[in-house]
Amino acid sequence: MDLTIRRMHAIFNAGVINNDMWLGQPDESHFRALCEQIGVIGAYDYALYSSLVDHMIAANALLTQGSPEQVARYRDEVIQMRAVYAFGCTEIASGTDVRNLKTTVTYDPARHCLVLDSPCAGACKYWIGNSLYAAQVAMVLARLQVNGEDQGHHWFRVVIRDTENGPLRSGVKVMACDPKGGIHANQVGGLRFCQMQLNTDALLQRHARFTRNGQFVSDLPKNERFINALETFLQERLLLMAASRLGAGLSAHLAYQFARHRLTQAGPLLGNPLFRQRLYNVQLKALALKYLEQAILERFEAQWPQTERRKDLHILAALSKCIGTWMGLEVIAQCRELCGSQGFHHYNQIVTLRMDFEISPTFAGDNSVMAYQVIKDALSRPRFDRVAPCNPGQAIERSIVRQCRDAGDFSHPQAVGLTYARALDLIIQALEGQPLEPGLLRDLIAVFVAYLHRWGLAHDDEPCASIARIACLGDWLKPPDELVDAPIAKADYIQQFTRALYEDQ
Repeated sequence: MDLTIRRMHAIFNAGVINNDMWLGQPDESHFRALCEQIGVIGAYDYALYSSLVDHMIAANALLTQGSPEQVARYRDEVIQMRAVYAFGCTEIASGTDVRNLKTTVTYDPARHCLVLDSPCAGACKYWIGNSLYAAQVAMVLARLQVNGEDQGHHWFRVVIRDTENGPLRSGVKVMACDPKGGIHANQVGGLRFCQMQLNTDALLQRHARFTRNGQFVSDLPKNERFINALETFLQERLLLMAASRLGAGLSAHLAYQFARHRLTQAGPLLGNPLFRQRLYNVQLKALALKYLEQAILERFEAQWPQTERRKDLHILAALSKCIGTWMGLEVIAQCRELCGSQGFHHYNQIVTLRMDFEISPTFAGDNSVMAYQVIKDALSRPRFDRVAPCNPGQAIERSIVRQCRDAGDFSHPQAVGLTYARALDLIIQALEGQPLEPGLLRDLIAVFVAYLHRWGLAHDDEPCASIARIACLGDWLKPPDELVDAPIAKADYIQQFTRALYEDQ
C-alpha cells in the first residue's frame, strides 16, 4: 500500500498523468494520451491504476463543482498531488444507487457551520480507495439539509487528516475493507462521520453557497442537482475501458507467445488448429475493444464542448464501461485457460490480472445498471424509426426496441443484447473506409454472435484462424515491452521455472 502511494507521487511529480489532461481542462488535447497511459498502468498494476483513478475522480469533482475561488485555492494540490484525495461517494447499503445515499450534511445556523454525519450503519462510506491511511482529503457526496429541508446532493471537501498517513481528525472513523479478492495494494477503507463539524466553505460552490447571514442559495433547481453532481463519472468510465483494453491486449499477447514456445509432440502449440481457433477468438475480442474505444473517444473529443450533448456522452460512457470491462474480463479469463497451469502462475501475470480485474464490472456503476441506462435511452429516443439500419448492429437494435415497445418493458437479456448491438455498430462505423486484412471485419462481427445470436446474428463460416492471421493480430495487439515480464513470453520459460532444480547444491 505504501509503495502504491509512493508510485502515485512519482507519476504525478513527473507529469505523466494529471487532471489537467481531462476534457474541459487546460491540457485536454492530451486526453487520449491520458487514457493510453492510465491503461498501461492498469495492465501493469491494477491496484495502482485504481488508486490513481480514486484521486483523479475526487480531483475532478473539485475542479468541476468548486467555485473559481475554490478551484484556484486547491488546483495545485490536486494536479500535483500535494495531498492524496479519496472519493467518498459509495455507501455500503446503497452501493452504486447513489440517488438514495444517506450521508447528511446539516447546516447549523447558530454556529454558522456544517455538520457531516453518517446517521446509520448503511450510510457509512465504503470501498473508499486511498482512505485507510494516506488520504488527507475526502470528496464526500451527501444530502444537504437546511432548516429541515433536503436540498439534494452536493459535494463537500472534507479534510480527514492533517498529514498523509497521520491521525484522523475528530469526527471521522475509518476501518479496513480487507480482505478483498484483488487489488490488495489499494488501501480501501470504510468511513463513518460522527457529527463532524465543517466550515461552510467545505461545500463546493460552483452552483450553491451560503450567504453571510446563513441563507442557502443555488443557481440550479433542486431536480437538476443530482445529475450535475454525477458529472465526474463520465470520463472515469472511459478510463476503465482503457485499462480493460490494455489488460486484454497484454493477456492475448502472453497467450500468443506461450503458444509459440509451448512444444507438443506435433510441434509448437500454435500449430494446433483447435487451439488457434480459441486464441484467434480472444485476439478478435481484444481488437474489438481497441476499435470501440477509438470510436467512443472520437465522439467525446468532438462533443464535450457541447453541453447539450452530455446525455449522449453519458450513454456512450455507460456502454464503454460495461462492454469494455465485460469483454476485457472474458479475454483475460480465456487466456488464463489457454495457457494451462502456466496461466495460473502469479509470475505469468494473467491470473493476477484476472483477480484484480474482477472488480471492474462493479466499479463506477454496476455493468447491468449501465446496460439498463443504454436501453432506456434507446427506447426513449429510437434511432431507426425513420432511418433504415445500415449494419447488423443497427438492425438488431431496431429489433430489440420494437420487441420492448410491444411488451411495454424490457428484460435483462434485451438490455445486454442492445448494448452489445450498439457496440458492434460503433466498431463497424470505426472501421468504415479503413484498409483491412481480407475477412477481418467479417471475423470481428462473428465475435458478437455469442452475444447476439438470439436476435438473428449468425456466422456460418468459421473465422480464418491461420497462423499468419494470428501473427498479424499479435503484432497489432503487442503491448509496450515494459508491461511484459512473464516468463512464458520467452522461449526459455521452462529453464526459468526449473533452474532451482539444476543448481549445484
